[in-house]
Amino acid sequence: MKMKNIGIILALFVFVFQGVNAQEAPKTVEADLEGMKLIARESVKGTVSARLFLKGGVSNYHEKYSGIEELMFSMIAEGGPADMSKQEYQQSLEKIGARIGSSSGYDYSNISLSCIRQYWEEAFTLYSRAINNPAFRQEDFDLIKNKLITAAKQERTNPDAHLNNLSMANAWEGTDYAKKPSGTLESLEKLITLDILKEHYERLMVRDKVFMVVVGDIDSDELTKTITELWKDFPKGKGESKWVVEENTLKEGLIVEDRKIETNYIKGVFSAPAKGTEASIHNALAMRIMGKRFFEELRTKRSLSYAPAAGTTGYIARPMNQIYISTTDPEQSLGLMVELINDAKTKGFEKDELEGTKQSFLTGYYMGQETNASISMSLGVNEIFGGWEKMDLFTERVLNTKLKDINAVFAEYGDKIHWTYLGKEEMVNPDFFKQPVQSKKIKK
Repeated sequence: MKMKNIGIILALFVFVFQGVNAQEAPKTVEADLEGMKLIARESVKGTVSARLFLKGGVSNYHEKYSGIEELMFSMIAEGGPADMSKQEYQQSLEKIGARIGSSSGYDYSNISLSCIRQYWEEAFTLYSRAINNPAFRQEDFDLIKNKLITAAKQERTNPDAHLNNLSMANAWEGTDYAKKPSGTLESLEKLITLDILKEHYERLMVRDKVFMVVVGDIDSDELTKTITELWKDFPKGKGESKWVVEENTLKEGLIVEDRKIETNYIKGVFSAPAKGTEASIHNALAMRIMGKRFFEELRTKRSLSYAPAAGTTGYIARPMNQIYISTTDPEQSLGLMVELINDAKTKGFEKDELEGTKQSFLTGYYMGQETNASISMSLGVNEIFGGWEKMDLFTERVLNTKLKDINAVFAEYGDKIHWTYLGKEEMVNPDFFKQPVQSKKIKK
């Protein structure tokens, strides 16, 4: 298929979804359930997704307890309620085809339920009982902790995973973002105990530190009544909850870790606009174009890397732009990466680059919104970014982005890069890790 035809198909795809979005915007209800916010969105799909978000992320615990929320939510999801055996709980979920899972991150943790509409009441009852009265068995604690320890050890041997951990820890040194949500070997092996985990649960699992998102074909009044009844004993808290988002601007820096590996791994991170703003959309489009330029110059033309990349972080409240390459020629690669950034900062992007990127950007976005589970996650993350309503502004903001918008945002950000290098130390020196030109903020 010719590239021209692909472009036409993508344009039609975006047009169709844009029309659906404008004409049939899904009804969304927000309710206050005695201090716990509920965000409920209607959906004609045959499944239901519920997701409880715990605010705070890495700001909820001391660095020595890194990984405690990953461990806590995994225990709730896998172990179920205290008044059922683990086998009874898991068999009950399997019988109705329901799934309960969890994840933790820098700004929040969440525990999710996915089920078919027919078994919604039964599945949500199991989900609620597991969260409100978790079993927290010692054998489950030991099993899940050992899984996390194994994963942490594997990350040390995976260059990309270790590079990412190094980059976050050093770029955000002295802030909460330097903590590792999945835990460190020291915190998991020596410091986190079941009693400490239970204390963490009692302190944080309260109404004013959580909110719930439900997406499915459920009447909002029925949903509110069900949650109110099942969650009547969930504690209220002390009204002290707030989002904790690092406001620090990333500074230039360099960390080199010597490792005798065939390929050298490099990541650079720099500041980006706050999530949920129009500027963050402009920035995401600009970085998508940079990613294409990186690929063409560093891989296609120069064969310096298999997968060079440039982009911006997704589900993290304090955003960062990132550039990355794995290469056997770090000097030439680093020089070209900064050269490409400087070119974009001083000359700007091209109009045809922006228009083509809008189409692929929106296509990827809509394909990522195909399930109720992905929609519930997007609503929750946008709530963190300043309000779930921002999700419904996404398409309009992308389509309304002008060339001057992406040129202005890229000129403003990216003057100071924090570099992380993992590879043969003898192949680099500090002079290779240059900083971009200091460009003036462009007025739109």
